[in-house]
Amino acid sequence: MVHFADMTDEERLLWLERKATDVRKLLFGSLVLAKDVWEKELSQRPEGLEIMKAVEEAEEFFAESLPIDRLRRLGNIMDIINQRAKTMFDLMSYVSRCRQD
Repeated sequence: MVHFADMTDEERLLWLERKATDVRKLLFGSLVLAKDVWEKELSQRPEGLEIMKAVEEAEEFFAESLPIDRLRRLGNIMDIINQRAKTMFDLMSYVSRCRQD
């Protein structure tokens, strides 16, 4: 296995893109599981319904495979990761507050 320091810039970019894609997929799965687990809590209050809607919107974000520019494609993947991570944080914060009530 080639170490990151020994890779060409193109190989590094490809490696970063693959890692970002893995994180994007993991966040998607986490959102789907969390929504299923806490669906009851989410559906009981208007704020929870807003979180549920945000989760569904985050699930619908997809990576553009069309851009030829690899940095644009990586940027697109990072935007999706950012959106899904924010949504996961909001969902977990909401559930935590609900359980304290």
